[in-house]
Amino acid sequence: MLVELDERVTLATNIKAIALAQALLNSSALGPQEICAIIDVVPSFTTVLIQYDPKLLTYQGLKQVCAYYLQQLSEQSGITLGSRLIKIPVTYNDRWCRACFDDYCKTIRPIEDNIELVCRLNGLASLADLIAHHTATEWWVGATGFIAGLPTMTPLNPNVRLQAPKYDPPRTWTPQGTVGLGGGFTTIYPVVIPDGYQMIGRTPVPIFDAQSHRPPFQSGPMLFRVGDRVQFHAISEDEFEAIEQAVVAARYQFSISEPEMFSYALNDPA
Repeated sequence: MLVELDERVTLATNIKAIALAQALLNSSALGPQEICAIIDVVPSFTTVLIQYDPKLLTYQGLKQVCAYYLQQLSEQSGITLGSRLIKIPVTYNDRWCRACFDDYCKTIRPIEDNIELVCRLNGLASLADLIAHHTATEWWVGATGFIAGLPTMTPLNPNVRLQAPKYDPPRTWTPQGTVGLGGGFTTIYPVVIPDGYQMIGRTPVPIFDAQSHRPPFQSGPMLFRVGDRVQFHAISEDEFEAIEQAVVAARYQFSISEPEMFSYALNDPA
């Protein structure tokens, strides 16, 4: 069952979706044997997707459960959630994304340079200004998906929001680890895939690992969870390659905080 909380993408709606998902999971056990009627929940920016066992809980019953928790949320002045802070190094305007851009211009059609387009549309004078904007705020992970491990993030500081259109038509490939910008969102590509976000940089940090049991993938193959915060910081291409080698040798230390209490006032206009 898909629960739609709003048609508009706002941080308040996303936090309500996360809170609803957590409440549903916390109440999923029925009886002393802990037979789970609610199997899984997937919160996103404006929705919560619920997988449930209809032999244990009817559709109407699930609607009533959701209505109960939504009523409780509507009576609260704010919501407090656990949120990890993950620091991600990025080489901005890197040679790998530029090579992908050049290939697109040669094989599909010539377009304006990604960095120049993003700077022009957002009133930024240079790449340094773009980096300063992109690294000046924490980015909130509001959804994961489209392809396994891919996060969609929005800035917590609306004063440094960046806007950009997608490629038309999309690229046939995008380098793994590319940091993309589309609409007002930032994302990171877990693997090489087609897509259309403007490419502004690349990270050497893996964000999806289906085979590894090393930290931080011991509990699952995806680095990011909905409700995480991401802080980007700029590195050189030499630093990129050094981190890449450390990742391959299993020496790289991920920068992930323990969950911290993140409080949000529901009357906040953002």
